[in-house]
Amino acid sequence: METDILTQKVREFIEQMGFGDDIEAVEGFHGMTVRISVRMKKDSNLLIGEYGNNLFALEHLLKKSIRRRGEDDLKFTLDINEYRMKKMEDLKQDVKTAAKDVRLYKKEVPLRPMSSFERRIVHLLLAEYPDITTESVGDEPRRRVIIKPFP
Repeated sequence: METDILTQKVREFIEQMGFGDDIEAVEGFHGMTVRISVRMKKDSNLLIGEYGNNLFALEHLLKKSIRRRGEDDLKFTLDINEYRMKKMEDLKQDVKTAAKDVRLYKKEVPLRPMSSFERRIVHLLLAEYPDITTESVGDEPRRRVIIKPFP
């Protein structure tokens, strides 16, 4: 499926939910994944939901809908008013601060519970640090990353 068709399907899906007044959907690439960014002037909090739960559910429904129609399984992420981008920047900043504390105090620092996607980002970000190691502990939905000094 071409990205412009995917973008149109996202726009139609959101309009069918009654949020079509002021929507703008644009695509961009992040690696091999298409990023569909939707900008809304009002009611975006309803589509994003608490902790982004509605946004993640909406993305899941869109993917199921596209797959059910027998169309290509194109990898994409949905973002509304740059919610995900802002959360990713916050996560990166939190990880840098925690890594600094681990280096300074030589003690483990547990991060907040997070999704598997966020945990993967943490592991990848800190893989570059030779003096730090990471470990995921706990059970969903309370699973978290522990940042530790490397022995």
